[in-house]
Amino acid sequence: MFRTLQCCVLGLLLGASVAAESALRFCHEDQDSYPWVMSDGSGLNKELLDLVQQQLGLQFTYVAVPWKRCLAGLQHGLYDGAFAASFKPERQRMGRYPLDAEGRPDTLRRLHSSRYTLYRRAGSAVSWDGRRFSHLNGRVGSLSGFSIRDLLLAHGLEVDESSRDPLALLQMLEHGRIEAAALQPQRGDFVLQANPQLAQSIEKLPQLLEEKPYYLMLSNALLAHEPDLAERIWAEVQRQRESAVYQERRDAYLAKP
Repeated sequence: MFRTLQCCVLGLLLGASVAAESALRFCHEDQDSYPWVMSDGSGLNKELLDLVQQQLGLQFTYVAVPWKRCLAGLQHGLYDGAFAASFKPERQRMGRYPLDAEGRPDTLRRLHSSRYTLYRRAGSAVSWDGRRFSHLNGRVGSLSGFSIRDLLLAHGLEVDESSRDPLALLQMLEHGRIEAAALQPQRGDFVLQANPQLAQSIEKLPQLLEEKPYYLMLSNALLAHEPDLAERIWAEVQRQRESAVYQERRDAYLAKP
């Protein structure tokens, strides 16, 4: 009987260990970021990660929080991962990116690539030719905590990061509180399509500000205790992103009105 009890306890402990390994908490920003993450629980990043967890037999739980809180939670071990994060050297103390053989962020294992463009009031002379800004005499708005801020500061611009809501940011532009807004075009265009009156007073410049890859960052704790699991997750992100199943889901999602 004692041996039977020992076996039962051991089985429960092993089961708990497997369950703990397979259940991971990932945080993401609590604002719509079309088409990657949406407040209704949809989005292409989630479509991709759902394919990853199914293939690896894992369970991902998604938590929506302000982006700065998401990264802070990753750093302090509240979350096992955070998405979607562009590369910034200072973020490496908060968590880990997938790296290539040279120790650089591995773009092949990205979640997606995203672009930034500049929005201005209709008829404004503000411009960007791909190398320099002109006729820009006031502040440029950027969502709080987003990496495009670095490019704007590098050009000597004054950056307003008082908002983390793209709609609020474009309304600030409309009302003259900022002279331009730097946004991911899929995100900015989504807001303008949903607000036709606002769209009449805002226009997007054709020249890209920047294009960069975005990653699933994983926690320092996960890499310390389960490095093989982390590598399997990142490898599966690449495999599933390139899969026919994901391509079909992506095309279907983008085709929705």
